[in-house]
Amino acid sequence: MSGMPAQAEPQLQTVAARICAAVKAQIVDGRLPPGSRITEQQLAAEFNTSRTPVREALRQLVADGFALFKPNSGTVVRQWSAQQMREIFDLRVLVESEIASHAAQRIDADGIAELLRLQDQIEAQGASTSEANTARIGRLNREFHRQVALASQNERLVTMLASAIEMPIVQQTFNRYSPRQLARSFAHHRELIDAFVAHDGAWAKSVMSCHIHSAKQTLLGGAHDASP
Repeated sequence: MSGMPAQAEPQLQTVAARICAAVKAQIVDGRLPPGSRITEQQLAAEFNTSRTPVREALRQLVADGFALFKPNSGTVVRQWSAQQMREIFDLRVLVESEIASHAAQRIDADGIAELLRLQDQIEAQGASTSEANTARIGRLNREFHRQVALASQNERLVTMLASAIEMPIVQQTFNRYSPRQLARSFAHHRELIDAFVAHDGAWAKSVMSCHIHSAKQTLLGGAHDASP
């Protein structure tokens, strides 16, 4: 019987996932700007692997919205139009505000303590807009919002949110922030935690809506309308 050994396929999937995660990080950090070509040869050499897991990683990047496959060009980092950005943030307002409302009613003391710990870390270096600090804040911010989602205990809403917050345009938002806008974002998180302490769903929903709307305006303020 010919074919790949049974254990080979999971191993290839693991390598593909590692490559995919690394390329996503490069896109979010700006090392691979919109429109950049991503070739099988380039990734196979970079990760010292065959082209089979590379092809799988490229398929996943396209599926997750980080890249596009274009005839005669191959796989390129996706560009987003202002309208597409607006639609993604409008979806986040609807879904994440509802998640915050559920979380306020269900979060326990441990969950609140974890959010406080994360927010302390987010603010640890102040409102500096250096590349290193905004990248650090971005990672911690994603974890903060993930913890809020988990506290909601609403699997369907969490699944809907996951795809929206993983979009590269969402992850790059902090690159656009001024110190004043960063401070405002910090204040939103602190007020959201206050709403959770009070177990006030309406308050939490309102704060989250304001938080996402302000992020949308920050991003769109510097956005150029580009074809997808």
